[in-house]
Amino acid sequence: MITGARVFKTGLAVTISIYACLFLNIETTIFAATAAVLNLQPSLGKSLHTALEQILIHAVSISIAIIFGLTIGGHPLTMGLSTIIVILISNRLKWHSGMSGGIMATIFVLASPPDQFLNHAFIRSLSIFIGVVSALFVNTIIAPPRYEATLSQKLLELNRFIFQTFSQAVQNYMQLITLTPASMKELDNEATKHFQDVHHYYDLYEHDLGSAQNENKGTKIDFYQEYLNYNKGLWQRTKDIFFLSRERITRRDKANHDPTVSEEFQQILQLINGTLELLTHHNQELQKKVTGETPAHIEEPHIWRKLDNILDQWHNNFSNDNYYHHALIEVALITYKIRWAAKEAVHLLDINGNNGNNKN
Repeated sequence: MITGARVFKTGLAVTISIYACLFLNIETTIFAATAAVLNLQPSLGKSLHTALEQILIHAVSISIAIIFGLTIGGHPLTMGLSTIIVILISNRLKWHSGMSGGIMATIFVLASPPDQFLNHAFIRSLSIFIGVVSALFVNTIIAPPRYEATLSQKLLELNRFIFQTFSQAVQNYMQLITLTPASMKELDNEATKHFQDVHHYYDLYEHDLGSAQNENKGTKIDFYQEYLNYNKGLWQRTKDIFFLSRERITRRDKANHDPTVSEEFQQILQLINGTLELLTHHNQELQKKVTGETPAHIEEPHIWRKLDNILDQWHNNFSNDNYYHHALIEVALITYKIRWAAKEAVHLLDINGNNGNNKN
């Protein structure tokens, strides 16, 4: 939800709840207004969930306040003890959004004269209910938020950043380039920010009941989750390849850059570059699927078999050399990571979830 829209809707919910209390001649308008603010969530689904918490914790808190007020009395020690009990119950049942309202309800009732406990409890309950209903009404009627488009955009931004960095890591390995720790930290921080944005909007979309009647929503949620996992795996492998780049440079430095890159190894590097281009095509088609376009059919590539043959030939020629043995492990790891990404991309292209357009 856009910040300005949420501010407007919060103010409107508070206004409606106060006017409702005045119309019903209920003086405790502040509690209705507070309930409206606490229950106005970014999505309708979250508002419903919060409303249930508000009602439950309110009922529990009022009950605790009445029991303590009628048996012990409403003094500061009782208020403090009841507050602790409400907090413990809220934490135990994970009613975090309703905790503040529950504490307020307890203190409000305990601060009443003993002969007015039940009357105040009823008024407080009615005020809370008015606030909750006002928030739900506003969140349902006034521009219900829709998060799928934003989620798709954030997923694509995440993928563009990670795939570009993944390609950079592979090129760094082939060109003997390494990143400084500061540069790697900067990339890691940027990736973390992208992941946080995606998780935030995924959670909002999952709870967005405005699209609940869309029969494909469950399938799309699963697809978005798998696409997110694909990018998480790609990012982890990106960091691994950056590490292998440093290892290759260290290995060559110890050998004083001798021997030079063999013809077979140059062929391997060319094939790695070819597999990266293949993966780039897979990833671009997958981006089309996220945006709702129809991706092209991906044929089974033959480049992998050719790469396997070159690796076998190179291994046979230099199998007794420890220097080349480490190089073989490095390129095997890199090619495996590229093949993993390509396989995952093909899997995602094959499953349903093309924003409702894939009916296979």
